[in-house]
Amino acid sequence: MISGGKNFLRRILSAAVAASMLLVMLPALSACGGRSKITVWVYSDEYRDELEHFLKNTSLDLSFVAGIRAVSSADFEAELNKAIKSGKDIPDVFMLSPDNIKKYIESDVTAEVSELGLEVTQDMYFPYVVEAATNERGRVKAVGWQADPGIFMYRRSMAKVYLGTDNPDQIQAMVGSWDGFYDTAMKVSEASDGKTRMLAGQEDMLKPFLASDDQPWVKDGKLIFSPRKQAYVDYVKKMSSAHLIYTAEQWSEAWLSGISDTQSVFGYFSSGICMLYVMKKACGGKMKGEGSYGDWAVVPGPANYCWGGSWFAAYSGSRNKSAAGDFISLFTGCTGDETRLDQSIRYFRTTGEFAASSQIVSQVRFDPQFEDSFIGGQNYYQQLSVAAKGISQSCMTVYDSDIGGIFNTYMNQCAGGLKTAEQAVSDFKTSVSVAFPEIAVN
Repeated sequence: MISGGKNFLRRILSAAVAASMLLVMLPALSACGGRSKITVWVYSDEYRDELEHFLKNTSLDLSFVAGIRAVSSADFEAELNKAIKSGKDIPDVFMLSPDNIKKYIESDVTAEVSELGLEVTQDMYFPYVVEAATNERGRVKAVGWQADPGIFMYRRSMAKVYLGTDNPDQIQAMVGSWDGFYDTAMKVSEASDGKTRMLAGQEDMLKPFLASDDQPWVKDGKLIFSPRKQAYVDYVKKMSSAHLIYTAEQWSEAWLSGISDTQSVFGYFSSGICMLYVMKKACGGKMKGEGSYGDWAVVPGPANYCWGGSWFAAYSGSRNKSAAGDFISLFTGCTGDETRLDQSIRYFRTTGEFAASSQIVSQVRFDPQFEDSFIGGQNYYQQLSVAAKGISQSCMTVYDSDIGGIFNTYMNQCAGGLKTAEQAVSDFKTSVSVAFPEIAVN
């Protein structure tokens, strides 16, 4: 049975690579042949290795030599501040996540993409990716690399037994609204005599449920506890009171164990990154019949939402902005050159990651290579491309990660029965007022 976990990691990328996320600097590369030397920071050793491998094997004549450093998202801000203060080893290009993108694009640290010789428009990328990278003055200051639209993944074998079908279209009809999601969770619970619950924990629902909120966490210096946020509190209480979800914290051992367990958890709100780097590793096998491998299916679920994603930005004080732009364009598809775009496409075909560029996605989404045996042969790229079209990031603020984390903590307590819904909301507001005295809390 799933129970609450202690090892809470806030980001999907951090969960996937926590064991190897060390601050490792590649050996310094010397500029050669007139090429500029640039430094690039990414969030994991895996990303560093992928990018280095691609650069080593590309046939393009590049304007740069890149030294790539892996810096965990948890250490990123402190490391960047340290580098800027000392004036040494400041990255020319660095990766940003949904947790910190608004903070950096609203600051003087990041350069406008136009300064890099790049142009980014919403017809080149999924609109929400550009939306998130645009500051309050309307300046685009980062380029989307990977989009990470959310999906719902469920166990085919459980669906057959408890719901009478594992057909994705039929399951989607059952879970396509939050009322339907609750009703389906009840059916699964009743048919399994309470042995199977819909989700491992409430946090799985947080991003998708609040994706339709048309009000930000903070506006005009005030905390906005919108009707949609209150509706989430009520929904968590409803699901937990009926014993339809467990209390595992996301990324905890208990949460991960449900991926391979034969009965306890029916489904997970997930994404392409989560499927590739978390679920496949935790499923207990590498081919159908081993663990839960091959027993999963993908549907949109009750909401279009953004799970995560990543962007590349350049340091405003870089002396190598042209080379920085060249690097960014190579990996994001932000280029009018067909040969270079082909190389961008090759990168995403090789890694299987979901591109932020709608141009790239449109060219590869029907490739048979994305028909993954982990999900019974479904084409996950096609599933994600559909999900990405309905996402909005218009309510993002610099406070989202911190305030959202505080809210999640109290929702975990609410789901676990440690606090009433009313007390959880009250304590949440108190915690926000303490953490951010500049925000007015009613």
